[in-house]
Amino acid sequence: MMSTAHMASDSILAAATASMSIHSTSPNTTNSTESSISTPERPSGIDNCLIETASGRPVVPRRIVNPIAVAPMVDVTTSHFLHLCKIISPNYTLYTEMIHCNALVYHPDDLYNFFGEPWEGKVVQLGGSDPEAMAKAAKLVQDNGYKEVNVNVGCPSPRVQKGAFGAVLMKTPSSVVDIIQEMVKVGVIIPITVKCRIGVDNLDSYEYLYDFIKLVSTTTPVTHFVVHARKCWLKGLSPKQNRSVPPLKYEVVHLLAKDFPHLTITINGGFNTNEQIKEQLELVDGIMIGREVMDNPMFLAKVDAGYYNIPAEKIKSTEEVIEEFLEYVLTEHERGTPNSNAVVMAPLKMLYGGRRGKEYRRRLARAISPRTKSLPDIVRDVRLMMQEMDYGGVTTASEAEDNGGSESDSDSDLDAASHSASGCV
Repeated sequence: MMSTAHMASDSILAAATASMSIHSTSPNTTNSTESSISTPERPSGIDNCLIETASGRPVVPRRIVNPIAVAPMVDVTTSHFLHLCKIISPNYTLYTEMIHCNALVYHPDDLYNFFGEPWEGKVVQLGGSDPEAMAKAAKLVQDNGYKEVNVNVGCPSPRVQKGAFGAVLMKTPSSVVDIIQEMVKVGVIIPITVKCRIGVDNLDSYEYLYDFIKLVSTTTPVTHFVVHARKCWLKGLSPKQNRSVPPLKYEVVHLLAKDFPHLTITINGGFNTNEQIKEQLELVDGIMIGREVMDNPMFLAKVDAGYYNIPAEKIKSTEEVIEEFLEYVLTEHERGTPNSNAVVMAPLKMLYGGRRGKEYRRRLARAISPRTKSLPDIVRDVRLMMQEMDYGGVTTASEAEDNGGSESDSDSDLDAASHSASGCV
């Protein structure tokens, strides 16, 4: 099977190399409106005989139970943050922060500390380039009750590049195939998915992306691809710049969905409104949201109201969310969480925005200090803080537009434990 995969890889990559447009342009950090990605053109030989909807996609049932997902973000989507998201609403697929496969292989008893409780709709994202280590890690994920594993083929951070994984893997599609085939070989039967970019460095033509998806989907069991609608530059741009300088090219992902109607395609990159969600879900199977949820977790309540049409009385208020999270914190304390107080409490930081959000974060930072304070004492002080501030139980859906904020109004441990995403979104 491996030799067949390599033969397929060689032929497809050869065709891709012959047909793709290689650009010599360098990353432009001053003008994000220009793109070096070639205009998407459908490769010859693609079957276009399917009955299509007005959007161009065949009529198929929704393939994802919860088509709206929270993106994996290093140092953000911790097990505690994902639990907060689940408290806000159960209607979303939640991706863990990327964990390197070696962390699991060397510490197989720590999966709960890495990922929290396994539940339906939680996807574990793994990073790494060694097929055997990735396979061992994926098998551990499966054996510990998690329901899906995602392979990171899109993170451009220097640390990830040094380890030759993340977006680096997009340059050698056969390596991605080797990783996934090794996972299958050791008995991984839960769904394996791939998160990638629309291009990397000069490998940014639609033909190259098409051949990448075709190779992986025809030589492995992968049928679901999460595609960030930006290319990335491995040299010349920081992780932060890679989230904004390369322009978003949604039409590239839409074309993938049209050209691979039998695959599940989720789009990622820059979404922050219900209108965008509705529009995208007419064109692709799923949509992934990252920074908006990081800055304002209560955005999920807004989507519940605006997209899912959930009545306001069935949507939890911010205060109800906080109280439920505090109960979770006490449970984590009883379990003996190895995480610092700041890491456990960090998800609460961005629940209010504007002027009162600044005051809320100042008081929250004070409530978790000093570092030696016990979690039960922190819970007590946060409850007292909420009583003193008397927010009155305003439902989150009605004020989610104003929630969240990016003010750096404190140098506390709480600030250090949040908003440090490495760009792997």
